[in-house]
Amino acid sequence: NNKYQLLLLQYVPELQEVFCTTNRRTVMAWRYNSCAPVSTLQCKHIPEGLAYTGKSPILIFTGDCEGRITKWEQLQLNNFMYSSDSFNLQDMTRTLQFSNYDVITPLNGSEKKSRSINKMLFVEDLDILVAAADDCNIYIWGFDEQAMNELRDSVPGGGDLFQTIEDDAVTNRVAGFTCKRVLNKHSQSVTGVAVIPRESYMSTTHLISCGADRRLCLWNLQLGTLVGTYTNSSGSEAASEEVITDVAYGKSRKEFAYSSADKLIYIRKFATSVKSWKLLHVLQGHESEVSHVVWNDVCSMWVSGSDDCTLRTWGVHKHGYLEITTSVTDTQCPITAVTCDLVNGAVIVGLQDVIRVYEGGTMKRVQTHTGHRDSVRGLMHVPERSQYISIAWTVVFVFGTLINLITGRTIVLPLFDVTVAPVDRTTTVG
Repeated sequence: NNKYQLLLLQYVPELQEVFCTTNRRTVMAWRYNSCAPVSTLQCKHIPEGLAYTGKSPILIFTGDCEGRITKWEQLQLNNFMYSSDSFNLQDMTRTLQFSNYDVITPLNGSEKKSRSINKMLFVEDLDILVAAADDCNIYIWGFDEQAMNELRDSVPGGGDLFQTIEDDAVTNRVAGFTCKRVLNKHSQSVTGVAVIPRESYMSTTHLISCGADRRLCLWNLQLGTLVGTYTNSSGSEAASEEVITDVAYGKSRKEFAYSSADKLIYIRKFATSVKSWKLLHVLQGHESEVSHVVWNDVCSMWVSGSDDCTLRTWGVHKHGYLEITTSVTDTQCPITAVTCDLVNGAVIVGLQDVIRVYEGGTMKRVQTHTGHRDSVRGLMHVPERSQYISIAWTVVFVFGTLINLITGRTIVLPLFDVTVAPVDRTTTVG
């Protein structure tokens, strides 16, 4: 028998290490690694999209390069393990009745269509998942209410039982998940989506979508209808000179920004009529395609990432307009993912297979984490669990917690490979 058998085990708190002796006359040591992941989950295909719902039970959604949606739920008896259900987009769309929504065939219709999910987000007030795909369509997923009602009717006294469950906001999560609608207006890949939540001056929740066709579309999410498509002064539907790569909404300022391959970021005032989308600013400074733009509500600034290896922040002046000068951070690597901490405003950036965390106010780099073996494609903050989640082309996504080295507060960082005896990750302060 060549296996090790542990004979004595001892923990040394001063070193935060565990020592043991084995039957092969060796001493082994394990050191606690605060940068190691809480969990690492394996996907069947390369994940591209990432979203979650904060309602109980918290669900995580991933969309992959095959158009498959996977729903992940934490097990009640084990916080480190998750159950998963996968839903094939191709199988779901075959059962839809497209009375008002026909699936668009890409311009290169002779070729095999790609259903890769580019961006995802969950709309809490409507309980729906929005998935922007490479095949020019936006897929609206939701919980199967019909199956839930059938389950309610099939259980004796089910009405009272489900009323109790409704108080815990989990009724519609009991039965199934299905594709409910397909939104189509784009003629090329849909590259970004942004939700405008319902407010006092709006009667419904809206969605802005952008694509490689340079279009900006406004949708009524409750009705699933197209409100309008932006048209410029010359009558063209092109909202930029080149492909639009991302779009984000700044709720506190009631404006949205979209980035483009023309090296610019456009900021427009939001209105429920696309004719009233007034251009407020055109942010210039990047020297290559701007791939990401996000709104940092904690620090009141726009954050953009580009293929020119720079991360830029655009602060809002006290008089209500953006300053010309920006904070420029040289990342020395093209940016592949950007998100912001919803609690402390930290900026989390994916740089190929590395993730860095910058303090929101000063953009000072406070942490660096390695472990992914390929490009990081998505980052997400889950404040309900104090977690960050990352996905990468390594077909895994992972998440964990870490102590903030500056403030001493516990925050969650995107963390990586699970090993029996994890080694120290690179952590840089300053």
